[in-house]
Amino acid sequence: MDQHVDVAIIGGGPAGTAAALTLCKRSDISVTVLERGAYAQPKVGESLSPGVRGLLQYLDLWDRFEQEQRLSLLGSEAAWGNDTLGTMDFILTLHGAGWALDRQRFEQMMADEVERRGVPLQTETSVMACHHDGAVWHLDLGDRVMTARYVIDAAGRTSRLSLRDGAHRQRNDTLMAISTRWPRADDARQMTRVEAFEDGWWYAAPLPTGDTILCLFSDAERIHALRLSDPQVWADHLSQTQHIKPLIKAGQTQLSQLETLPAFSSLLSRGDPNTPMVAAGDAIAARDPLSSSGIPNAISSGIQAARVAADWLFGTGALKPAYLDGVAQDHAAYLKTHWRTYRTEDRWADAPFWRFRSAQVTRGPGARVCAAPNGDTSLFVPGHVARWIAGEAQRPTSQLDLVRQARQTFPDIPDERLLLAIEDLTIVADTAPSA
Repeated sequence: MDQHVDVAIIGGGPAGTAAALTLCKRSDISVTVLERGAYAQPKVGESLSPGVRGLLQYLDLWDRFEQEQRLSLLGSEAAWGNDTLGTMDFILTLHGAGWALDRQRFEQMMADEVERRGVPLQTETSVMACHHDGAVWHLDLGDRVMTARYVIDAAGRTSRLSLRDGAHRQRNDTLMAISTRWPRADDARQMTRVEAFEDGWWYAAPLPTGDTILCLFSDAERIHALRLSDPQVWADHLSQTQHIKPLIKAGQTQLSQLETLPAFSSLLSRGDPNTPMVAAGDAIAARDPLSSSGIPNAISSGIQAARVAADWLFGTGALKPAYLDGVAQDHAAYLKTHWRTYRTEDRWADAPFWRFRSAQVTRGPGARVCAAPNGDTSLFVPGHVARWIAGEAQRPTSQLDLVRQARQTFPDIPDERLLLAIEDLTIVADTAPSA
């Protein structure tokens, strides 16, 4: 059975449904959303900042959201840089209070509105493969094929759909979240809370169900080395917290198994500008949950991606380059704030998790370098990249030339991480190599 649409949106999360709700404002564009899940699985809850109101109003979702998301957040607390909790009250901001989000219910609400407004949303539907024949996309859905003139990739930060035509995804880190739900203490305030520790940080937020979502964030390498995904090890670390443990009821058992999810920051690079596909949400630019901007960013980029698709179908096609430029600029600004925030925590400056986020490049690009004795591992890049750098630097070379070669060989590694790894693995050469 074949099916044809103007725009196929792959992914039914906040970015994909926001794109669908934007496109359905037009009657001349046929749209379908393909979602691999069924909105039945519990989602990691999170807080939603008050600034999201304008986006929901644009999508005509604000009234329903207000009715369904009843638990207001008064602000956030953090033990960051020292042991003392600092507070930021939302009530002091221009937008008022935020919300403790029932994430599953929120995504179901957006999906329901998509269908209510006449856009087909197919759940439990995975795209097995896709290719473009020069005219349309052919999407293999397993039991059938769908064709589409344009595709919006909103399938998340691990999506491979947009990794084509020269595009790649640069990962800034390997952050992971290990989470569960726990009954909330009776005297816990309606606040989110963050607490840093030597190998990462904890996050807690109240849920409308009366529980608390608890998340431990650390890098994949530290999680593996410390066995942090083991429930007993995870619970032992929780028991050592000063400000997170008091938020949960003592003596209670976990409500669910630990869930491990990717939480890394990343940016999708440009591919072929003429390809009739655009990414949105985490598929194009993923952010650290510490920024509290994941859902607003997903909704905003979904709206913009829909406009890009409409412009390609019926306009000049000029919106796509502008959209990609805007995403890249926003991500660069986000990274500056992100790294500045992490650098304010200096209690464990030499610990791998914090050193990864606080180290700065110190050498000038014109330095001549050669391989350091017995050095072929670095905190800043995977092992195979470190070994390549050490091998290429066996003979003295310009650091600028070395990073240029590394960039071409490993386009998914950001320049700053390559430079930091080169500083780890090389020393300044005092003299040029002999003939």
